[in-house]
Amino acid sequence: METIVTKINMLSKIHQLSLDNQIAFTSYHLPDHAEVVTLIQWKSQPAVIPDILSLKGKSGFVFAPFDFSSDNPIRLIQPDLILKGDKLDDIDFEIDQMLSEKSFYKSKHHSRVIKRPHAIQGEEYMSQVDELRKMIGESSLDKVVLSRISAENKPKNFSPTRFFQQLRKAYPEAFVFMIYIPGAGLWFGASPEPLMIINDQEITTVSLAGTRVFETEKADKPWGDKELNEQEIVTDYIENVFRKSGVDKFTKEGPVSQRAGNVEHLKTSFSFEKKLMNEDPYPFIQMLHPTPSVCGLPKEMALDVIKRIEKHEREYYTGFLGPVNFENHWHLYVNLRSMKVDENRLYYYLGAGITSGSDPSGEWEETQNKKNTLQNIVQSLNGE
Repeated sequence: METIVTKINMLSKIHQLSLDNQIAFTSYHLPDHAEVVTLIQWKSQPAVIPDILSLKGKSGFVFAPFDFSSDNPIRLIQPDLILKGDKLDDIDFEIDQMLSEKSFYKSKHHSRVIKRPHAIQGEEYMSQVDELRKMIGESSLDKVVLSRISAENKPKNFSPTRFFQQLRKAYPEAFVFMIYIPGAGLWFGASPEPLMIINDQEITTVSLAGTRVFETEKADKPWGDKELNEQEIVTDYIENVFRKSGVDKFTKEGPVSQRAGNVEHLKTSFSFEKKLMNEDPYPFIQMLHPTPSVCGLPKEMALDVIKRIEKHEREYYTGFLGPVNFENHWHLYVNLRSMKVDENRLYYYLGAGITSGSDPSGEWEETQNKKNTLQNIVQSLNGE
């Protein structure tokens, strides 16, 4: 095979090269960090990890589903190449090895039949909300997070890189990512919810629940009882996980309002010393995921209800992702404000927390509001 050496000046060319050749990669931007980090794994496929505890001792970028299954396992990108920055004008990047028959892992996933996610309309979703609301009022359920998928045709000029860059601008305080893994697909997201962050000697997590449209002129508007109740449910759950994990000393701040695009949430922040985890945070992560902010409470009962009512698989939506034990840092975020892209369609993954006080039309509107920022970016790029 003829040796090919190419100088890549722009991130978009790296993304397109990887997508065209089914090479696993991720580009992500952390809140309060200056640059985009891109990880590419081209010598082999990302590792398949059976469960959270099996991540112990490993390093890389984890992509974990909402509910583990053989079709949607935990995947771990262990990069062969690390790039930093948006515009890579000063980097000579040799791709001859990446494209060589001897070293390039040719994915076997291209022949797999990919099922289109099931999308539902407003009437069906509101009917599901009403069913859940009554169920919660008549049982020991406190909350169930009901998700849905909205699908639309992908614009012919859709650029993954431009969409990622505009998503960063729309969500400057979120963890913004794009990730492609053969068999799992191409995903984008802008998550305001850290599952776990480990820096130096401190571990932090948050309770993020309760959503409303952000209104600049009503920044001090009191929150409603339904949203305050949602926040309290998630906060109590996290504190209970602390007790079960032996974390008896922690700092708690909030709840405060946190903006995420055109909506805002209630957030309570927690932090504690890393040594309380005995250098092994995975049992804590296993107890924490999925939190009531994406699942419900009691967890097992809510999971059972979700599997019965939702007509789609969430796949990696409301799972978690991010660098683990990577360059001495951990940044795990819940996969929210999520969009999956295939050859012809865009799939928006959306959800809302349902309690006995939920209004079906209000919950539908909440999911629409969460979709709007992503959809507006798509439409703005399509108009260029």
